[in-house]
Amino acid sequence: MQSTRSYLPIAAILIALLIVTGCTQSRDAVPLGGSLSVLGPDQSMVEAVSRGTLPPGWEISGEMPAAAISVRRIENYNALALKAGAAPYAVLRHTQASLLATPYLSWAWHTPSVPNGAHPVRIIVGLVAHGVETKRAWWQVGGGDESIRVIQVVWQATALGRGTVVGPRRQEGRPESARYIARGGPEQANRWWFDTVDLSLIHRQVWPGDDQSRVDIRYIGIAVQAAAPQRKGSTTEAHSMNVTAMRLMR
Repeated sequence: MQSTRSYLPIAAILIALLIVTGCTQSRDAVPLGGSLSVLGPDQSMVEAVSRGTLPPGWEISGEMPAAAISVRRIENYNALALKAGAAPYAVLRHTQASLLATPYLSWAWHTPSVPNGAHPVRIIVGLVAHGVETKRAWWQVGGGDESIRVIQVVWQATALGRGTVVGPRRQEGRPESARYIARGGPEQANRWWFDTVDLSLIHRQVWPGDDQSRVDIRYIGIAVQAAAPQRKGSTTEAHSMNVTAMRLMR
């Protein structure tokens, strides 16, 4: 599968996507029952991936290696399988939901083995906080009335940090970000894990000054960093992750 975009670092990809999906789009109404399926994968995803594309509402960012994503069946579950390569990329589902309307994100994930350090595959949630002035460099004209926030859900090298929230991280030219440690450790490989996080709680811990009634969830997706060198004898499975049943709920 080839991306139509040229190579960009993941941070630049996230900034561009949030700017493009900024104030010009209105919020989605909260779905019936207060939930929204983000990733099944449903039949439209299965068919699109088999053709080397993604279904409507999804976007590829970065330079995706050939055969980087596929749909696999593991222990009676269909899952989107993502594999890291030489360059970072992301697959993103655009949403226009209110953070307070659907604050809970649930999903299941399965990794065949664990690489050195943090896993290169992580879930990413892009938020826009309205009414928060964007800090701009002195040479840029004017300012904005919204700020970009990114929450990353990661699988760490060990299970000791589970539930830890790290942030805010601020770097020049990048969106402010937070990291939530969901799972980790080699002992947790080769089985399914089902998790739910309260995005509003993470947001409140990291950005307590934001008015959450004015925070939107602009996208949810999966970012894949470039694969790091592995130990002798390890396989490319250490760079892969299987994700399924991703849903926003209230």
